[in-house]
Amino acid sequence: VVDDAAAAAAADDEKNAVVVVAARPPPVAAEGVGKPIEYGDLVIVYEGFNKAKAVTIAPRAQYQNKYGNFFHVDWVGKPLGSKVFGRGENGGHVWLLAPTPELWTKVLPHRTQILYLPDISLITLELELRPGSVVIESGTGSGSLTHSLIRAVAGGGASTSSSESEDGAP
Repeated sequence: VVDDAAAAAAADDEKNAVVVVAARPPPVAAEGVGKPIEYGDLVIVYEGFNKAKAVTIAPRAQYQNKYGNFFHVDWVGKPLGSKVFGRGENGGHVWLLAPTPELWTKVLPHRTQILYLPDISLITLELELRPGSVVIESGTGSGSLTHSLIRAVAGGGASTSSSESEDGAP
């Protein structure tokens, strides 16, 4: 995108020709959107801003809430990002989302002290992590930081994490 005013000014004064280019990154689809749900997949069942839960899709399983009964068999084959309606009188809906690092941090069981996105962002910035970087994490804990580290170095990088505790990330 070329700024028209800057281009006109540059045309008027050739020896100081300046063209200002404003670039925006292309829109990126949310992670996993469109991938069909299969048995064994971990999905985030999103009911609202403060109500979401990680659920592993299993045969003959169901998710129940105030919006109705949601049978996993009805979810299999639907793309991640789908709005699904429950069976029952309430007939409400939930969203089936991919477990992004942000959503995982929100829904993971808090068995250990976790880092939240503001802290994770600062750590990633200070370590200057980028695609292709290699990072080693000691003490996986809940996995909150690990998910974001993997995303930061994706595209040729590597992230290794270890923990001696059996109460760490699932």
